[in-house]
Amino acid sequence: MASSSSADGAALSIWCPVIEKLAKNIYPLWKAQVMSALRGAQVAHYLNPDALVPAKEIPMLADKPTHLVPNPDYEAWVAKDQQILNYLLSSISREILVQVGTCSTASEVWKVIQDMSASQSRRRVINTRMALAIAQKGSSTIAEFFSHMKSLANDMATAGKKLRTRRSPPTSSSTSTWTSTPSSPPWQRV
Repeated sequence: MASSSSADGAALSIWCPVIEKLAKNIYPLWKAQVMSALRGAQVAHYLNPDALVPAKEIPMLADKPTHLVPNPDYEAWVAKDQQILNYLLSSISREILVQVGTCSTASEVWKVIQDMSASQSRRRVINTRMALAIAQKGSSTIAEFFSHMKSLANDMATAGKKLRTRRSPPTSSSTSTWTSTPSSPPWQRV
C-alpha cells in the first residue's frame, strides 16, 4: 500500500495551464479552470480543510506502539498537497499571491481565496444593485442601454445572485382596465 501511495504522489504532474490567472473580479472564471484540472487529476478533495490527513508517524510493530517510524502515506499526501499548492500559486496574480504567500497547504490557500472572493462578491452585489436602481437611459441608444443593463445582470449572476423579475399591476394612469377572474391570472387586460 505504501508503494502505491508513493507512486500516486509522484504521478501528479499532469496539469493544464490556467489561461486566466486569478485577479480581482474573475474568481468564477478562474475557479472553473482550476477545479476542472483538479477534478480531472482526482485531487480536488485536497482543498477541503476537513479532509483527513494521514498520521505523520505510525508504529513500526503492532506490539510496540511507542516505536514510531515515518508514515509513507503521509509523505505521499504532503507531496501531492505541495504539487497542488504550487499549481494554485502559479495560477494567481501577484496582487493575490501577496495575500496567500504565507499559506503552507493547498487547503489554506483555497480558504483564503474563497474568503477574499466572498468579500468582493458582497461588495459587488451592493454596488451593482445601486447601479441598477439609478440606471437611466439618458442619451444612450436602446441597444447601448440594454447592453449596460445586461452587463449589470451578468455581474449579479457572476456574484451568485440572480435578478428576479417582478410583475406588478399597471398604474392608475393606464388606459386599460384590469380585472381578475377565477380562471385567469390575477391581472389580465379586458
